[in-house]
Amino acid sequence: MEEADLLCDSLFRWMKKRKECADKLLELAQELENVRQGSNIAQVVGNATSVAAIISGAALATFFTGGLALPLLVAAARGVGTAVSVTSPLAEAGISRSTFKKAIELIKEDEEVGRRIQKQLQDLKDRCGGTQLGDHADELEYEVTSQLMCALARRDNTHVPLDFLRAFNRATFYRHMTPGGVAPANASRFIGQPLNLVSFTAVIMSIQMLSAKEMGKNIGQIGIKAAAKAGSRALGMIGLGICLYDLFDKSAELVKGKRFTEASKILRDSAREILEGQKKLKEQLEAMQKINQKLLTMKNLIKNLRGYSLSLNEVGQKIIDYIMETCTDNKVVSWLQELAHQIEFVNLLTFVKTILSEEEEEEVFKKTLNHIVFVAHGRIIDQFMPAGVLVPTPNITDTILYSPWNCLIHSSAAFGIAQGLIKVTNRQFYDRKGVYCEPNPLPGHWNSMRGSLHNIPVILLSPVTPEEGAWTLFLDLCENRGMEIENRIIIPYFSPKNLVNAFGEIPLFVFIFVTSFILMIFGKTATVHLAACLGRAGSPPRPDEWRTQYAFTSDGTVMTMNMDDRNMNSLLFRALRSLFDRNHD
Repeated sequence: MEEADLLCDSLFRWMKKRKECADKLLELAQELENVRQGSNIAQVVGNATSVAAIISGAALATFFTGGLALPLLVAAARGVGTAVSVTSPLAEAGISRSTFKKAIELIKEDEEVGRRIQKQLQDLKDRCGGTQLGDHADELEYEVTSQLMCALARRDNTHVPLDFLRAFNRATFYRHMTPGGVAPANASRFIGQPLNLVSFTAVIMSIQMLSAKEMGKNIGQIGIKAAAKAGSRALGMIGLGICLYDLFDKSAELVKGKRFTEASKILRDSAREILEGQKKLKEQLEAMQKINQKLLTMKNLIKNLRGYSLSLNEVGQKIIDYIMETCTDNKVVSWLQELAHQIEFVNLLTFVKTILSEEEEEEVFKKTLNHIVFVAHGRIIDQFMPAGVLVPTPNITDTILYSPWNCLIHSSAAFGIAQGLIKVTNRQFYDRKGVYCEPNPLPGHWNSMRGSLHNIPVILLSPVTPEEGAWTLFLDLCENRGMEIENRIIIPYFSPKNLVNAFGEIPLFVFIFVTSFILMIFGKTATVHLAACLGRAGSPPRPDEWRTQYAFTSDGTVMTMNMDDRNMNSLLFRALRSLFDRNHD
């Protein structure tokens, strides 16, 4: 987007000006030190006007304060109510009228630069839908941030797709924008955490930190001259601007009183503030560039994953190192401490990526991907975690569980979950003897992890192995793209034929993390559904916790649904029947 490119170019030029400005102030500070040793005061103060040639802070104060500072600068330039006038101590100290006039001309030129940058930012906001979004500031900042990051990538000749950056920003800095999302400070960050960064929005926020409304109040209370000084001090605090007139005013007073050391200190302090502001912006821009590079590197690593292994190769190690350095989910990090789990993680990453698509350009990614259904053997254990762990980023809009806790599922229920056909009104429950035994109470909704405020049992999923009849059927379905149904993809968890040990029993939260990671890489979102038994399989019963979170059933209870006249002989149903009905027909 041209607007973002122009703004990035202006910010980089501004950084260069900051350095030049600071160098000049340090030079002037040294001149003042020389005055103390007998130099000509008029010559030194006259040299101060050359700072105007490179200082943009005075003009950019207009930009930083939303345009309010402009009248202050104009008033100062006209000699109205300020110490910087033709009869000021500076002029009396030796500045000629022609030199002073030249300084004012340079300030006006800088004002043009400030207005141009301000217009570029506004143009970018308008292009990003600022007029339509109105009060939805987060949406606007999110899009502006993504556009600026993309402009930085283009500046470095790095191809990072805009949708990819949008997905990353939603998954990190703007998680709070999604329903049930968390505050930005608590958002999990795939990359932001190790870099100790804030988003590019911080750059925008810092240059607009002084609100016109608050500055207006100050002007009304303390007058133009004092407000100008207050404004410069505030700008100095954020390190992004120094009011030139304020600086001249104070320096002139000190020089007039022959307090050369203090005047020199003011100039040195101002130079330090300018350098700090320049450094801060430089670090933020460079950090965004580093994020672009890391994201592109990781995307290429994952896209190039091929095959499964019983050891950790170089690519796998890089991915694990990246996850361990950046992931803020303690459960995932803790699980990855073991080498065997690291190998399983990389294999699972390869497996899910392969099922979703070999390449992001393939047809499944061209469609709107709304739902992912995991099918596997499942059980719950006597460990609990927050339900929100199963909705780690906005790329996972929700994770839906269907059966109550400690409940098995029948092939018909699994088929309904996979196809998106099951309804809360047509689910049925039977015990081992075939007696109807509906849980009491039984919620009238599915178990949404995004909507839950309670802890849930840890769910473990294990793969379908080659010795099971369902394995061949699932393999055939996957090879013939038979697991794609309209806007949903069914992912059966099954072991590769020649590497059965490549997959083991893996927590559902790892499946969800892997899925969210891949969705972020490819700039997609989806709701995850689970078709698996949730029996306790020998773990201690926890009926109170189960009931508090959702509902539970007695041991051996099976959830099913009425299939009506649907196709019960399809290959998918045969596979599900072989998987789920072998132990409780």
